[in-house]
Amino acid sequence: MKQKRRVHILVKAYPQPSQKHEETVCCAGLTEEGEFVRLYPIRYRRLKADARFDRFDLVEVEGERPRDDHRPESFHVDEDSIKIVSRGAKLKPEAKVKLWLPLVSQSLPVLRQANDKEHVSLGIVRPESVRFSWNSTDKSTKDDQAIGNALFQQQSSLLEDPLKPLILPEYAFYYAYESGGVKSKGQIHDWEVQATYQNYKRLYGKDVLTKMTEVYQRTLPASNLHLILGTMKAHPKQFIIIGLLRSKVDIDGLSAQGDLF
Repeated sequence: MKQKRRVHILVKAYPQPSQKHEETVCCAGLTEEGEFVRLYPIRYRRLKADARFDRFDLVEVEGERPRDDHRPESFHVDEDSIKIVSRGAKLKPEAKVKLWLPLVSQSLPVLRQANDKEHVSLGIVRPESVRFSWNSTDKSTKDDQAIGNALFQQQSSLLEDPLKPLILPEYAFYYAYESGGVKSKGQIHDWEVQATYQNYKRLYGKDVLTKMTEVYQRTLPASNLHLILGTMKAHPKQFIIIGLLRSKVDIDGLSAQGDLF
């Protein structure tokens, strides 16, 4: 049954090739009721200009629970129904943190327990430590290549002009992190990290990876870095890094305020 939802966007993953949909972007966010939701399939670059949302935008979408995806947060969207209700750029930093702070898991092990018991497939953790690294995409693992490669084996729609191919990612970027005493490592699949690389490459040339390391190893962890984790439909037990949250707001102070905030 079709239903409408209003969602604050938190994640916009890098486009993935799709034989059925040409390319899709998996997005995740929080409903106005404060629940996680995964929106797909969204052909982001096919959206009308006034429907192209950014992080923290509040959007209204129409769709239904998918029949072939049993992850409880998944929501199959009619992309023509997407409407931007309000722009996240107008939100104060404290208001942005207030959206996602209640959804932070105590640790990665706790999130995995929720996955085992209730099939939870989206979550947020605050790592105790992170180590940033990269690898040439042609040297990435088969799993990372399958997840991260985009647009170079696409089948374009016969009814639409072909999309301009995105630049093939030169590097896969990773965080090795510790949460709740458990060490893990995952590729960062947020669209933002690849956009940052392309921007820094123009600005810093051969020093691009040095600048990336400075930002992702030192600057972001110093700004209350949190990782948004999600599972894949084909691997519902495997959490990957789908987005990064950070803020200079006193997050511990906000947590202590509780209902007073």
